[in-house]
Amino acid sequence: MIAPRFTNVEKMRCAQREAGFRRFVYDKRVAAGKMTRTKADEEIALMDEIAAHFGELAEKERLL
Repeated sequence: MIAPRFTNVEKMRCAQREAGFRRFVYDKRVAAGKMTRTKADEEIALMDEIAAHFGELAEKERLL
């Protein structure tokens, strides 16, 4: 297996930033009628879960 280029902390922080971007952009898309609120909420929740997942991995590594 090839060593990952980025740490789990870096991945978590990136996913957290992305979730923030999505909140900002998707709210505008919903208001413009270009995206449903359901789809926006789903996509934001998915990125929040990805961030949490990498946060859990980073915490496990820290405890090793």
